Amino acid sequence: MVTIRQVAQEAGVSVGTVSRVLNNKPGVSEKTRKLVLDVARELGYVLPRRSPLSISPVTHLGVLNRPMTYALPANPFYSDVFHGIEQICHEGHINLSYSTLDIANGHLRSLPPLVEDERIGGIILVGALPRAAIESAVAAAHVPIVLVDNCFEPCPWDAVMMDNRRGAYIATECVISRGHRHVAMLGGPDHPSIVERREGYEWALQERGLAPALVLSADLDVADGEQAVAQLLRQAPQTTAIVCSNDSQAIGALRKLRDLGYGVPDDFSIVGFDDIDMAKLTSPPLTTIRVGRSALGQIAVQLLLGRIRVPDRPATKTVVGVSLVERATVCPPRAHDIIPMPAI
Repeated sequence: MVTIRQVAQEAGVSVGTVSRVLNNKPGVSEKTRKLVLDVARELGYVLPRRSPLSISPVTHLGVLNRPMTYALPANPFYSDVFHGIEQICHEGHINLSYSTLDIANGHLRSLPPLVEDERIGGIILVGALPRAAIESAVAAAHVPIVLVDNCFEPCPWDAVMMDNRRGAYIATECVISRGHRHVAMLGGPDHPSIVERREGYEWALQERGLAPALVLSADLDVADGEQAVAQLLRQAPQTTAIVCSNDSQAIGALRKLRDLGYGVPDDFSIVGFDDIDMAKLTSPPLTTIRVGRSALGQIAVQLLLGRIRVPDRPATKTVVGVSLVERATVCPPRAHDIIPMPAI
């Protein structure tokens, strides 16, 4: 008796792909579907009775995230993304599985079991993942994917991003409009979103004819913010305002400045990014850029279900808008720090 494993080997696809084709499930291109069916017939595999594709619902989706300091449901940013994913899946009676990818030096060391689970109709990849790792996961899964908070140019996959450039521009303009002329940024790793935020910061300064002062940190946690702001004080002591790459970094900067005897916003104005729950609980409460994190997850599921229904449509990039939340960490600089704005 011919097995689906033999069909998969002969067709050069995964067992999960063969199972989806033979059971008429979505998530397989028409070209691959035809190949598998042709091979199955040639080998003498007895095809099951097929039901129309339109009545074969998506029952399972997978979520894969990059290695993180916190588990996905506890991460201060991605927990809300995951909640948005859960909301749409719950409404659609779709089962959800998630796992963390094992990545070293930009490459996958192993794949979690859900990648080969034949029930999974599509996968959402959350966070900045190296392109090589994404390609390996896609090749192994043979199902549609959507990227969240990650994108490449050109990007062959559907992706959901926040408007990082605009957000960092607004954050920088916020302190410039209050009179600050020495505006620094605490940067981070070359995560696509962080690179875009850096570009937005530089865009705002360039429009005003002001010089950038960028300090990079290894990551974006509280400890990284502490280290980066200490370096900034040595590197650019004239700084009066700091734009941070995310809120955790900003919280670290607030803590370090307080430990060193500085006041916020009296000595330094600070703006964060993301508006995580802790941002409103800092002392003083953090001015920041609000991101619709749940919306990122909701849109990702909607994009994925659309991709499953229409596998061959062009790749889609969706950008979610952001807004400034003004709290208490920004004020005009002290009078002796004010420098007249250059003419523009």
